[in-house]
Amino acid sequence: MNAPHPVPGPWRARGVPVRSPLALALLLVAALWPARGAAAHPAGDPDGDLTELSLEELMDLEITVASRKKERLRDAPAAVYVLTGDEIRRAGHTSVQEALRMVPGFHVAQWKSSGWDVTARGFTGSLSALNESFANQLLLMVDGISYYHPVFAGIWWPLIDIPMDDIERIEIIRGPAGTLWGANAVNGVVNVITKHSRDTLGTRVGLRGDGWEQSGDVAKGGTMGANGTFRTWMSYSHYDSLQPSEGKEFPEDWWIGSLGYRGDWEVGANRFRLFGTAHTSQFGEELWDATVVDYAPWDDTVKNGATLAGSWETGADGDLHRMSAWLVTDFQKQFDFQQETRTLDLEYMRSRALGERQTLNYGLGYRRIESELRGSDGYIDFVPEVRFQDALRVFAQDKLEFPALHSSLIVGAQLELSTLSDLEVQPNVRWLWNPDEQQTVWAAVSRAVRTPSLEEVDIVQRLDVNDVPFMRGSDGFESEELLAYELGYRRPLGARAFLDLAAFVNRFDNLQSIELDGNGIQVYDNQVEADAHGLELALDVDPRSDWRLRTSYSWFEMDFEAEAGSFENVGDFVDTKDELVPEHRLSLRSYYDLAEDWELDTGIYWTGESSAYFFENPAYWRVDARLGWRASEHLELALGVQNAQRREHPEAGEDIDWYGSLVERLVYVNLRLNL
Repeated sequence: MNAPHPVPGPWRARGVPVRSPLALALLLVAALWPARGAAAHPAGDPDGDLTELSLEELMDLEITVASRKKERLRDAPAAVYVLTGDEIRRAGHTSVQEALRMVPGFHVAQWKSSGWDVTARGFTGSLSALNESFANQLLLMVDGISYYHPVFAGIWWPLIDIPMDDIERIEIIRGPAGTLWGANAVNGVVNVITKHSRDTLGTRVGLRGDGWEQSGDVAKGGTMGANGTFRTWMSYSHYDSLQPSEGKEFPEDWWIGSLGYRGDWEVGANRFRLFGTAHTSQFGEELWDATVVDYAPWDDTVKNGATLAGSWETGADGDLHRMSAWLVTDFQKQFDFQQETRTLDLEYMRSRALGERQTLNYGLGYRRIESELRGSDGYIDFVPEVRFQDALRVFAQDKLEFPALHSSLIVGAQLELSTLSDLEVQPNVRWLWNPDEQQTVWAAVSRAVRTPSLEEVDIVQRLDVNDVPFMRGSDGFESEELLAYELGYRRPLGARAFLDLAAFVNRFDNLQSIELDGNGIQVYDNQVEADAHGLELALDVDPRSDWRLRTSYSWFEMDFEAEAGSFENVGDFVDTKDELVPEHRLSLRSYYDLAEDWELDTGIYWTGESSAYFFENPAYWRVDARLGWRASEHLELALGVQNAQRREHPEAGEDIDWYGSLVERLVYVNLRLNL
């Protein structure tokens, strides 16, 4: 997209310098302060050590992302992958987007200090311009709260600030999931599930330092009466700038501070949860000025937000009722405009057994989005500046079991009517077959949509404040559509290996394009289509009881075409999108328990070359290693290195002087205290 993106700025809040030693010292003092109601034992880890889970136990983990009810991972009729909290800890990743490097079918590339390409099965963002910060066909959920942003259609990854020690697991769907999760769940769903507060009693302190990031977090957990537990946390992180791959260097330092709360209560058969977060951050931001072919001066910008969510459920899988509500507010000042959005979501869902061999999930939801998008210097305007969007959705999915055929049939659909889109129908048909107790075969046909963003409908952009617009949105912009065909196979290979294979063919229609109107102004339209196909393989192996290997390989190809007469055909521009993401990706991760208290963990990642628009990025390796020592039940230390193979390398565009940065080798020290 052509809208500006946040870029890190000076590390200073309200004129008062903030330095990492001071911030981390304050976190430590706060951690040692007595917590009322805290349990005497340290924070627990419900998943246990990764290598203590057998492969059978790992495949039998209960997940909810595929069917919105509990089921075994091995029985999910979708391309599902799970990262446990312990696996994330041992891999050394400090953010959700970095952890997704470990998922087959995902492409993750850091292109500046606060910018990541993150995508499943293809799209890295807007197809019309270099919008690297937004995967506009990927849905991110954190404890049921959607972080898909309605203004630019995507996820602000640097603002997803979750203490990694609080994550129980991340459940990932590769492929469409619009039937149960709604619009924008086109190429995948990332479902982050934080730990129940009863599993994090006591006080925890985490500190990390390396050549790029200095961070710390502290959490306190305790009891509330006889039926409730809680966890509160706060974190602070500062990130230095990365070296540019070419051209001008920008001061990309940025920081973010967050607070959070989770409370859980059980009263009889009723279960309640309250969840809330707040964050404040400061970035710097550049603005490309085409009149002088250079960047305008830097501007420090603030980005603040808060989340409040609550849920109630009762019953069990045979007859489960669940109600949830969440409110997300987001304020972001940018160089030439500021945005403020408020999103309210209400939902009721029920899962009901209609007999021994039939289960029905159904529900309805309502979402209200209020936005104020105000330009300041005339480069960017939104017309109208204030928008109220409403969306009503109804969904149902029925599972029928046929024991004589060792198979199940899943049929469902979601209907959604919203302010910026016509009535959208997102059906799916899924089939699950177990030839024997060891093997699982599944197949699916699904339709999913990405609804228009405010940028695509309301934006007005100028090269100069006195110029006529060179780009604008369109009231006629329609939802992007996907029709997907998937086939999967899972089985153990002996007692110490497990294979998971998925193949897909995707047919996209009404994809975003840039066209010229009668006045020569660029306008958002839907004159591009695409075909994509790929293969994703995951193989887990236990060479011995204290050693686990997790490997994956992904192959992906895509072909774009524009309608005759489309502006996308000028200079064969549409054809340059075919290699938007690498064709091949490979990973090998090793988790080895050297001794009872020592861990040696390594990760090797290979990403093939990519080229799109007018940049190329060569193939590259990434090698990570970590040595962890659990000195006692209260203290854990780790020393690690990331990107050990090279001093620095590009991950997204090495030859553009205003675009890419070099990802550097990092040596880090991590400390965790459980008090």
